Amino acid sequence: MPSRHHEFELKSPKRVILRRILAMAKPYRGRLAAGVLLGLVISALSLVQPYVAGQGINAAIRSLEGAGFSWEGFAPVVRIAAVLALVSVARVLVQYVHTMVLTHLEMQIMTALQRRVYRRLLGQSFSYFDKQDTGLLINRTIGDVNFLRQFYTTVLVRGSEVGSSVLFYAGAILWFDSWVAAVAIPFLPVFLLSMTVFATKIHPLFHEMRDEMDRSTTILSENVQGIQVVRAFGREPEAVAHYESAIGGLLARWMRLAWAFSLYQPAIVFLGQLSLLAMVGMTAYRVLYVYGGLQVGAILTVFLWARLVTGHMHFFAQMTGTLQHSLVSAERVFEILDARPEITPPEQPRPMPEGRGHVVFDHVTFGYDAAQPVLKDVTLDIPAGTNVALVGATGAGKSTLIKLLPRFYDPLQGRLLIDGADIRQLDLRDLRAEIGFVFQDTFLFSASLAENIAFGVPAAEQRAIEDVAARARVDEFAKVLEDGYNTHVGDRGVTLSGGQRQRVAIARALLTDPRILILDDATASVDSTTERAIQDALAEVMKDRTTFIIAHRISTVKRADLILVVDGGRIVQQGTHETLLAVPGPYQEFVQTQWQLGIEELEGRP
Repeated sequence: MPSRHHEFELKSPKRVILRRILAMAKPYRGRLAAGVLLGLVISALSLVQPYVAGQGINAAIRSLEGAGFSWEGFAPVVRIAAVLALVSVARVLVQYVHTMVLTHLEMQIMTALQRRVYRRLLGQSFSYFDKQDTGLLINRTIGDVNFLRQFYTTVLVRGSEVGSSVLFYAGAILWFDSWVAAVAIPFLPVFLLSMTVFATKIHPLFHEMRDEMDRSTTILSENVQGIQVVRAFGREPEAVAHYESAIGGLLARWMRLAWAFSLYQPAIVFLGQLSLLAMVGMTAYRVLYVYGGLQVGAILTVFLWARLVTGHMHFFAQMTGTLQHSLVSAERVFEILDARPEITPPEQPRPMPEGRGHVVFDHVTFGYDAAQPVLKDVTLDIPAGTNVALVGATGAGKSTLIKLLPRFYDPLQGRLLIDGADIRQLDLRDLRAEIGFVFQDTFLFSASLAENIAFGVPAAEQRAIEDVAARARVDEFAKVLEDGYNTHVGDRGVTLSGGQRQRVAIARALLTDPRILILDDATASVDSTTERAIQDALAEVMKDRTTFIIAHRISTVKRADLILVVDGGRIVQQGTHETLLAVPGPYQEFVQTQWQLGIEELEGRP
């Protein structure tokens, strides 16, 4: 089955991808130019070294001719050696500066690109992550960005340097003797043709390799995050086998690439050696039989120049692989950068209106798939300060209903209003700052207890943190922790119990002081005693704000000012606990079922 980035490749030919990569280099064109310029200086110094060395050899031979060795005759050799030493020192110094410039450039490009990708990911709508694998996103943010940055330093900078160097050396050989240059010309089209064919063959192999890397990273991420489930069901052998299968697929793709390179690179080296032999042979012939005289230095100079040219041919062979890998990585990175969030802020947002959380659902219809609505023509008018409970079977649409309030998703039809303003006309940050959310699946960051509570208000004072912690009954267990509120809670809050994590999440929501508070089954992970304590603590807080509670316990639901019974994406009943309990229907069945199961006390049973 074709992957998403293969589809992207069909829409964006390589030349388009290449233009986009080059366009991204504009902010760094000064540093890129400096890198190329320094590389050209290195190439020029490399060109001078063989020439000076050749002249030194010839001078040494001349100094030995005639009466024998003398300091006067050897003086040219000393001067040439001194020049050669100076050129070598200059080359080392320029090489050092060049390396530092390229290293700094690489890190700047990589970190800037990772920031762009990360910002784009954080700006995506929930629906984007519903369709993406974690491993794929991790690989593109880290691995593909890393390979893409090689384009600028290896392909663009080093390629420009090496290409210019080849022209320098070729020009020098042509200046020395056009016949020597002529024998190398037939090898050039063979080299270019082989490089083009090789690039065409390996491009899809890099795609397949990156696909397998996505797969293995996703499996690793899922099994690490779900290690409790894997161990609880004794699925370690199957998990290992699944991961090894993915690694085996990745290894197979790497071996196919290695096989391709193992054939191509030696062929290029052999081609270079043939051209080297041809040029040296022609040089020897021209020096000995055309110019006359034994000028070993000339032969050495041309040999070194030709050796540099053929060495650069080997670099171009390697660069072909780097270029194709960079293009593949660029396609994958651009797919993220090109993704446009479905939820976007208005061009000219309205200011958040004054109010205490008057919420209106105006004929709202929504579905994650437009062909299968989850909510169907929901109309509600909830006065500010109302405590609303939502009950209903799993999949009825309760969580979906409240996820529309902070615009995690937008309705397919209808609109939502908060204090008279259509939420699509409000700035997203302003809107979400007024909504406190406690998710059913509590997520805590690998940080201290205080930092997790203050996540929505990083500048909060310790006193404010401890105040909301006390309201959510976090202080009860924080006091016994070794470092109190500075205790590190581990990845995803692993050092805390489910009930403790839920209380931290409640405190985190309260600290933002929202006008609307949403508790998505927020007390599901706590015992009845703790639930009562939390409810008592929240009772005072809920007086001045609109609260939506998804709950499955009567003890939580019956405290609400308004109970909404959701069934099949519609509001089928609404009212208080007493009025709904007195009427035959879904709510009465829900309560009676809990009594029969012994989940709730018989208090208030009809």
